[in-house]
Amino acid sequence: MSTTLPQPVELPLFERPEIHARRWFLLGIMSLSLVLVVMAVSGLNVAIPSIQPALGATSTDLQWIIDSYAIVFAGLLLSAGAIGDRFGRKRALQGGLILFGVGSLVGTFADSVAMVVVARAVMGIGAAFVMPATLSIISAVFPPHERGKAIAIWAGFAGAGGALGPLVVGFLLTDWWVFPSYWWGAAFLFNVVTVAIVLVAVSIWSPRSKDDESTPLDPVGAVLSIIGFAALLFAIIEGPVKGWTSLVVLGSAALAAIALGGFVAWELRSPTPMLPMSFFRNPGFSIGSGVITFGFFVMFGFFFLVTQFLQFVRDYSPLDAGVATLPLAAALIAVSPRSAAIAARVGATNVMSVGFGFVAAGFVVMSTVEASTSYLVIALSLVLLGIGMGITVAPATGSIMAAVPLNKAGVGSAVNDTTREVGGALGIAVLGSIANSAYRSEVDPAVLAGLPAEASVAAGESIGAAIQIAAGLPVEVGGALATSARDAFTTAFSSSLLSSAIVAIVIGSIVFVVGRRTEAESSFLRTDDEMPRDA
Repeated sequence: MSTTLPQPVELPLFERPEIHARRWFLLGIMSLSLVLVVMAVSGLNVAIPSIQPALGATSTDLQWIIDSYAIVFAGLLLSAGAIGDRFGRKRALQGGLILFGVGSLVGTFADSVAMVVVARAVMGIGAAFVMPATLSIISAVFPPHERGKAIAIWAGFAGAGGALGPLVVGFLLTDWWVFPSYWWGAAFLFNVVTVAIVLVAVSIWSPRSKDDESTPLDPVGAVLSIIGFAALLFAIIEGPVKGWTSLVVLGSAALAAIALGGFVAWELRSPTPMLPMSFFRNPGFSIGSGVITFGFFVMFGFFFLVTQFLQFVRDYSPLDAGVATLPLAAALIAVSPRSAAIAARVGATNVMSVGFGFVAAGFVVMSTVEASTSYLVIALSLVLLGIGMGITVAPATGSIMAAVPLNKAGVGSAVNDTTREVGGALGIAVLGSIANSAYRSEVDPAVLAGLPAEASVAAGESIGAAIQIAAGLPVEVGGALATSARDAFTTAFSSSLLSSAIVAIVIGSIVFVVGRRTEAESSFLRTDDEMPRDA
């Protein structure tokens, strides 16, 4: 009579000595991969003044160069996270890095707006696989008692990447010994080189990790989520350009509502859902998702506008503009790792509420800045913003990841990343619209009346166009136009910041009130011993 021997149980990654020994090194590799894709969102903003004349890009062209990345990225995140869980997160990370590098290579030598948009879209596909894979691998290699701190560090770099992007691209666009200052392709070439280095490190040292339950893919849910999120971001981006009541925007919004409604309905009845809707019944998951959405709503809108303010109003070079934002990144990186311990002591929702208070204070201080204001005031506002984001985003990310089992870490990470991208795109669209509307109403009509018709329209729509037109005019006329445009944009910038401060206060208050009711039953401090193990 034959005896069937029991199959050995495979140890989870965080219990394997060889993985445990290099877990912090792996966190560094994952954080570098993360920063690379986050920098691609904000960094190219600095290159816009160089891209616009080089390619003859219109304001709509420039918006699509920036946002084609975000649309594809956000649309694919859930599907990419699920694919990584099913077939291996290391493979997803490697494939994503390769696609990101290929897109960057195309962008490096692009000679038309269309080629740059395509390049950015390919980069977005790659980024959709990279970002959830990094967080899910971190969750798998760190033991439960260190996981919160590791995720907080990851979240800190996710936020700091938004501030580091303008610095790196600003440095690359400075006239130094390798690249001339006008060659914006350097912003893409940097990605190619960095991807090559990171890809080698991932291939050698990153462990294989996937869903040990081999959950089947959910193709219907994937298609619905891709259509829904892509249509949603399209409507958000085109709303300020075509008008929120235009047929294109309303049609796209309707398609998004139908597709995302269908996605929710399908996930509720699917035996193997890509994103189990039951996750949202967990207060940590739902509150964390909301905090990430609105946190990046105000921050990405801020990054979009502050780059223009520093370069066009204060006449900073691209490098100077990048260096000027360093206090935000430094504060965020310094505070984020400590946020997990603070949240464990006083409660995550309390910490996040206070964080939104710091963010609001930073916006109020920045709203007082003018062309002649001391940089110390700018630095103070950036430090306040960095502290606020550090103690808001990191606990929110930790609460999302604590609410999902490890075998669904890729999907949990994808939700975190999707809310980040949707919130960021919405922030750029809404706060950008507020700034554009205020700018148009504040530019001196008498100054515009003295310009040729085409120049008058362009200068009245964009401060970048106004400064460029002013440079080609006689000194007296050009000076009057530049001064009017700078004053108008300063007012518009201040209006947007005050709007952001109001949003931060409202969201912080809601998080505090809701959190007080649900903190006792939330999963913020849930241990991973209760969760299914992950290979």
